[in-house]
Amino acid sequence: MDIEAGPFRRALAALLPHCETRYTIPILGCVTLKMEAADQRLVVAHRDIDLAIASTVPATGVGDAVAVPLRTLAGFMNGADGATVEIRKAATDERVTFTCGDFSAAIIPMPAEDAPELSGPKFSDAGFRRVALAEGVMSWLIGLTMPFVSTEETRYYLNGVAFEFGYNDDGMVRAVATDGHRLGSRQTTPAGKLAERAAVIIPRAAIKAVAGLAAGKEVTLSVDDTRAELTFGDFTIRTKLIDGTFPDWRRVVPRGPFKEFELESGKIIKLYQACKGVRGCGSEAVKVEPCEGGMLATANNRDFGTVSATLRSNPPLDVQPFGLNGRYFKDIAKAFGTKRLRFGVTGSGDPVMIHGVDGPAGEFAVLMPMRV
Repeated sequence: MDIEAGPFRRALAALLPHCETRYTIPILGCVTLKMEAADQRLVVAHRDIDLAIASTVPATGVGDAVAVPLRTLAGFMNGADGATVEIRKAATDERVTFTCGDFSAAIIPMPAEDAPELSGPKFSDAGFRRVALAEGVMSWLIGLTMPFVSTEETRYYLNGVAFEFGYNDDGMVRAVATDGHRLGSRQTTPAGKLAERAAVIIPRAAIKAVAGLAAGKEVTLSVDDTRAELTFGDFTIRTKLIDGTFPDWRRVVPRGPFKEFELESGKIIKLYQACKGVRGCGSEAVKVEPCEGGMLATANNRDFGTVSATLRSNPPLDVQPFGLNGRYFKDIAKAFGTKRLRFGVTGSGDPVMIHGVDGPAGEFAVLMPMRV
């Protein structure tokens, strides 16, 4: 097989972040190369037990599929300087030879058939849904949800982003994530009628892969009751869904009436940086209260001292002081990607409702309060 070095190098580099440094099962650390001669393309794929990422690059030639260690091949291609790559393997040779310019590597392969096969969603499944999302929409949906995916394995059903399809026949695709302390939600209306179905939970690893590879691209999302497939450009990502029920998140969304005020996202992020010196012993609490000129945010540590900042705003006079986790406060400011955020509060011990100023309907975050 003969391939242009540039596209081949980029395909390997795209897979590399999703390959663990060490595997107890060696085949899970390999990249599978499969020539599709009729289409004159090479399928470059990394397959794990629950996740498969594949890309295609133009190529010519014939041959059976081979699997070689991904890090070994990617390292070779990172140093080789040729314009094309020649992949050769004779029936009598136990190694696969990769030649690129003046560089050559002979790599011992593994049987390609040993790599896990993950099929896509079944069209015949009653829960099958397929939606085409315009350029950048998938990236936008997960931008406000991915930061709030839980990493706590005991509540495994929170270790991903939940996608709702046509909830109450509203025709929308909605992405929601929560770790129990904060929640983010965004929604969009795809083209065509969308039938309602139960929410599916796409695991964190797949969401991370989509975020890294599909930025700004059109994405087609297909799901059934056990699997999801996301296709965009030359990439296809397949994943098993999390086998669990996402909680009824609407029950924790505050309904108001709210006392509202706006804050600068950049100032919130700078506040977290300024408080670094008083976050000893895991203290993350920030007290937020009205003051002259806006809201006063204060981080206090009895062993180190106090850091405060005036967040310029025009809050109602009767806003009660409340506490927030400083890191979560900062994460939400970054996740929205807007210059200003609108905060809605009801009482000092109630969840805080957050919107991007002039943001679309259905885009919001909820931050649980913290004792201060």
